[in-house]
Amino acid sequence: MKSERVKSEKYMNPSRLVSSLAGKSHFSPFTLSLFTFHFSLLIAVAMLFASCSDPTRFRIRGEISNLREADFYIISTDGGLDHLDTIHVVDGSFKWQTHIDQEATFTLIFPNLSQQIIFATPGEDVKVVGDATELRAINILGTDENEDYTQFRIDHFYDKPKELIAAMQGYIDQHPGSRVSDYMRRHIALLKGENNRLVTGKPLPAISLPPDGLSSDSTTITLHPHHPILLVFWASWDRSSIEDFYNIVKLYHQSQHQPDPKRAVQAIGISLDVNPQEYASVCRYDSVLWDSRCYRLSWSTPIVEQLSIRELPYYILTDDQLKVIAHGSKWKENIAQPLWRLTSRER
Repeated sequence: MKSERVKSEKYMNPSRLVSSLAGKSHFSPFTLSLFTFHFSLLIAVAMLFASCSDPTRFRIRGEISNLREADFYIISTDGGLDHLDTIHVVDGSFKWQTHIDQEATFTLIFPNLSQQIIFATPGEDVKVVGDATELRAINILGTDENEDYTQFRIDHFYDKPKELIAAMQGYIDQHPGSRVSDYMRRHIALLKGENNRLVTGKPLPAISLPPDGLSSDSTTITLHPHHPILLVFWASWDRSSIEDFYNIVKLYHQSQHQPDPKRAVQAIGISLDVNPQEYASVCRYDSVLWDSRCYRLSWSTPIVEQLSIRELPYYILTDDQLKVIAHGSKWKENIAQPLWRLTSRER
């Protein structure tokens, strides 16, 4: 085996190969030099193609002016990525890549929590270009789908919901088979509230909350008829969410001393934070004692999309049979009275 390896190494080295040929043939020095050049060039080209021909690689490069250093986040809810990833921006530049074996859609989340959709194809590169002072005008370049959607987004940024729906429908009619159209169909459903399955007096849709990987709690929260439930959607960056925590802390302590399970409301929090440190800080300093989950997916959190939650904070209150009693974004207007009636001894 050793002799075979030495022999192979000799003939992969151009100079050794030339020396061997010189000793065994009638080639002139010029011919041998020319052979050496072409052989070396062939090896270099082969190595170049080997390094650039990965058919599963998808890469994003970015140039953002007026931004020295920041962290962006990137997620995918259709299989392109199974976790939230962090992109470090230094002097306005960044590079990020992953491997995908089929088309995917990524969501790029900026520090101000605004989001940008990126359509990904295996083997393709895209470039994110823009100004940090005007993130709405960020351009995604490199593929027709991304450039089409970028232009559409910029053109219709200030549209009201009805105007945006009409514009999206017009795009869909002209490009029925486009991935951009598929995304727009889903977005139209959200804007129209077609996915909103929250109806007062009707059962809460089946909900399952797996572990979020941020705590030692490895259980999956599954709701069963027994206790009334209060689902709390919040984020550390939403001031109203934090201000309302007092009401939930008070409710939590009352429930701990409530002998009747039909009046002992179980609070469950779902955070839309993307930064686990900020989430943990709020949980620690604002006494989040109830069950809580934070999947670091912002508005793309599955339960948020499932229930079409569109604002923060947002509350959903059920009775002990998981029938929706009340839901809304205002504690006093939407939740306080139904909660009092649910927990009152005189009801």
